[in-house]
Amino acid sequence: MKIADNTITQGQFMFLILQTQIGVGVLSLPHQVQSSAKGAGWISVLIAGLASQLIILFLWALNKRFPSSTIYEFLTQLFGKFTGTILGLAYVSYAIFTSADILVLFSDIVSRWILPATPRWVVILIVIVTCMYMAVENLRNIARFLVATSILIPVFLALAIYSMMVNMNVDYIFPLTEAGWLDIIKGSQKALFSMVGFELILLAYPLVEGNSGGKLKAISLANLLVTLLYSFLTFTCLVIFSPREIEVIPEPLLYMLKSFTFNVIERIDLIFLSIWSVSVFTTFISYIFMGMMGLGQYFHKGNHKKAAWWAGIICFVLAVWAGQPEKIRLYDKIFSIGSFIMIMVVPLLLLGWSYLFKVKGETST
Repeated sequence: MKIADNTITQGQFMFLILQTQIGVGVLSLPHQVQSSAKGAGWISVLIAGLASQLIILFLWALNKRFPSSTIYEFLTQLFGKFTGTILGLAYVSYAIFTSADILVLFSDIVSRWILPATPRWVVILIVIVTCMYMAVENLRNIARFLVATSILIPVFLALAIYSMMVNMNVDYIFPLTEAGWLDIIKGSQKALFSMVGFELILLAYPLVEGNSGGKLKAISLANLLVTLLYSFLTFTCLVIFSPREIEVIPEPLLYMLKSFTFNVIERIDLIFLSIWSVSVFTTFISYIFMGMMGLGQYFHKGNHKKAAWWAGIICFVLAVWAGQPEKIRLYDKIFSIGSFIMIMVVPLLLLGWSYLFKVKGETST
């Protein structure tokens, strides 16, 4: 990998992580956390943000041990070529499967809300073809694109604020700790998996300009903004829908926007879906890029562009296969388990291993 041609600023790094974290899970998050935490669902999201920050610290500490290497490179330094490649391919599989899971959830929502007569495989194919055009670029170009599309994020806030001002009923969230703190913490587990994306630090860290402290501040700021955004959106839904309503509404944000119109625009929910789709695309691009970088590292002498066909076809097959609700639930379960292992368990073990055997990469400025 040519580091000089791929470096990004810390500001671009912040937006890269921000856009990767904001994805398909935001629509159903209020429904998911309310089932456990009741009116304190927004508190569950805040707790999930704190847990995310703790994980980020472990990932940062691991990358700091190997400041000039990506995850695919320092794994071989830790365990040798054979074992390191096996673990690296596990991360490739995780990234590509996550990309496919994003396509599954996205196509399911699009099919139910916008294009019910369009075959899902067509929607999936359109997303893959569109996003691959950007994913074959280097990290610098991808980061610039994600920075440009971040201008759409304030629209989420504007629509949510307007909805809350029109239909808010704060009584819906009281008593605040009705579910009990144990269930509130359980709700944070569901929120945590909707906020992943910060693991991209394992790939991008050596490509970010500046010192390690600045990189930590950038990714921490991204996580803070996502936590506050998700908490606010969850709170908004909880004060608009009654507890009984939100229990049976799978995408509260969309139903919330569908309930009101402007003089010029009738279907606000469709406008929101169009903007939300961009956020889904950016998340997909980040994950498929992570998978392609691994395939390029192991099979194409570092050229991730040659891995585009592989990654695209695998994503398409995995996403099309999961066409029934039971398979969608299976994918979500696999994603939850895989995220727990690849983002929390394995990096912690790698960090401990590097200290135990005093394995450390070259120092970068």
